Amino acid sequence: MSGDAVQLALGSVQFGLTYGVVGRGEAVPPSEVREVLALAWDSGIRLVDTAPAYGDIEPRLLPLMNMREFEIVSKIPPLPPGASGDAVKSFVVESVWRSVERLGPGLRTLLFHRGDDLLGPEGETAWRAITDTLQGTRIGVGGSFYAPDEAVRARRRFPIGVAQLPGNVLDQRLADAAAGLEGVEIHLRSVLLQGLLVSAPEQAGERVPKALLPLRAWQAWCAQQGVAPLDAALGVARALPRVSHCIVGVDRVSQLREIVTAWDRAAPLRAPALACADEDVIDPRRWKAA
Repeated sequence: MSGDAVQLALGSVQFGLTYGVVGRGEAVPPSEVREVLALAWDSGIRLVDTAPAYGDIEPRLLPLMNMREFEIVSKIPPLPPGASGDAVKSFVVESVWRSVERLGPGLRTLLFHRGDDLLGPEGETAWRAITDTLQGTRIGVGGSFYAPDEAVRARRRFPIGVAQLPGNVLDQRLADAAAGLEGVEIHLRSVLLQGLLVSAPEQAGERVPKALLPLRAWQAWCAQQGVAPLDAALGVARALPRVSHCIVGVDRVSQLREIVTAWDRAAPLRAPALACADEDVIDPRRWKAA
């Protein structure tokens, strides 16, 4: 898919949780969520990503949309530790119907929130449970993965239709894995790396110390190219292969307005020399440990 065909999508985690290393320090108030969703719709955004794990936003999301017919992607929570057989089946089926009830006909896709559940010993049971439950509906099935190679391995086992993957100028692993995901709709998250890519390197380095040098190199590259970091970050995301949607999370109306404006002018950019292999930098799960 070419950069021009990639669509902007809206993430909802900040609507239900205090989230990210750069942000307002609280979940977005409902009144402002309504404003964000209205602006998203008016700006041409048609896909919203959510999950039961995002605080209480999944059950509140539909009323906040105020009748706007967004397509919604939600998730099956991680399988309970030690669950097997019928317990896994019941967990998946109950999770499916809970999201269907909460999100109504706008629900387009359900992803396994921990995509590597599909790679574990109960993957077959979980997959069979969700596909049997959704048979005859328009709801697609896929997984959310922390690394593109996990999605490739899951694709070899199951006909996943959608893969949500991290990708940004520092995390360009998708470029090497894309050939194994032919026919899969890829939703890119971590496009701004929780805001680090548009923060001052020293400020970001206080939160993620190992990211300081890669972020300095990134800022220097943007200056050399004469492109604002936000425009450049969106441009690099647009250029990653096979991406259909770039998911951005925001915690203010002004933030979404700024992103939409930058998205409209951002041209696809390639910067392979800036890719970083250090998982302490590109994987937010490791930031506290690092």
